[in-house]
Amino acid sequence: MNDQSIPTPEGRRRWPHTQGYFPDLSAADAEPDMELPCTCTPACPPRCAGECGCKACDMAFGEFCDVAGLVGVNGLRVSEAEALAKFRGG
Repeated sequence: MNDQSIPTPEGRRRWPHTQGYFPDLSAADAEPDMELPCTCTPACPPRCAGECGCKACDMAFGEFCDVAGLVGVNGLRVSEAEALAKFRGG
């Protein structure tokens, strides 16, 4: 089992501009958010939504849902399966 507090090699490959971390959205430049490492493995889907426990990909999925208008006051406006399909381009 990998250390969930640092990016895996796969995480660094997926998030190269921020050394394997989700970008800090409050920063002016693309700086890593050290609280959100990508801990994906090569077995993860190309567009992982964090099902594997990855904090970076979970945040990316949440950000996508928010920007796409899939999130309402009480949670997702669509089913999780539909949100994942939209996230993955299907």
